Amino acid sequence: MNKEVKLLNHIHESADMGQDSLKHILELSRDKEFTDVIRAWIEEYQEAYRESEELLKKYQKEEGKDAPIMGKMMSNIMSKMKNMMDPSTSKLAEMVLQGTTMGITEMTKEIHQYDGTDDMVLNLAKKLLKREEKNVEAMKKFL
Repeated sequence: MNKEVKLLNHIHESADMGQDSLKHILELSRDKEFTDVIRAWIEEYQEAYRESEELLKKYQKEEGKDAPIMGKMMSNIMSKMKNMMDPSTSKLAEMVLQGTTMGITEMTKEIHQYDGTDDMVLNLAKKLLKREEKNVEAMKKFL
């Protein structure tokens, strides 16, 4: 697998996992302002997912790989369990921050390891990373 495809697949998987996890959080939210922030965030992940899909088509004939089903299921189950113990918006924000921090860490590592030549691919990864960092700041007010 070439360097561009590897990074694009990581972006694709991250965007898929992010939007899936946030959709489950959205179902648990009772706070309109929080819900609006999460909806906007989901749209950002959908955009990154589409953009990575388009660039992947440039490098390969098959579609990008989504996040593993088991990981999505575990994330959903954990969110529901934590929400049963504490249904507050603060707890939901904490869960979102924990997941996003993991995503930021992984994306940062992927960007640092990337030594390919396609600036469009690298810029997409950096764009997603910046969005996640910005969203972390927005989420802090709900803690």
